[in-house]
Amino acid sequence: MKKVLALICGAGALVFAAVAWAGYFTQPLPPNHHIHDCPDLNPCGYPHLAVGFFPRILGESRAAYLQDPAQCNDATDKSLLPPNVTSGAPQVDQPLRAGVCYTSTTLIHLRSIVVNGPAPAGWSGPIAPTALNGVTYVTYWLLTPR
Repeated sequence: MKKVLALICGAGALVFAAVAWAGYFTQPLPPNHHIHDCPDLNPCGYPHLAVGFFPRILGESRAAYLQDPAQCNDATDKSLLPPNVTSGAPQVDQPLRAGVCYTSTTLIHLRSIVVNGPAPAGWSGPIAPTALNGVTYVTYWLLTPR
């Protein structure tokens, strides 16, 4: 009887976890988050931003990527933070990107630094050179399964 009860409790916990997991990714974005789900040549408005380099670093086609696009906290993209919103650029000596984005299966650690800066040890890249206010940044990434 104890084994049956333990099996029922275990199955119930798994069902609860699956429902909670599925519900997390079907809800609206949390405050101060954005999603990279718009075609690059047909930009949408915030919080929907361009697909950008995400399919490439995830090793997916654009079509596959759009089934589970990356969501990011605004703090990852420093240009989205005040007072950077008005200037569109990070402050002096601030990385362009530093933080984590995520899909339902992968954490995407991002760091965009000045092109001549030292690469983070063990990260992939560089990719996506971006020039802002005369400074060129490149992006490095590290993928972690969820």
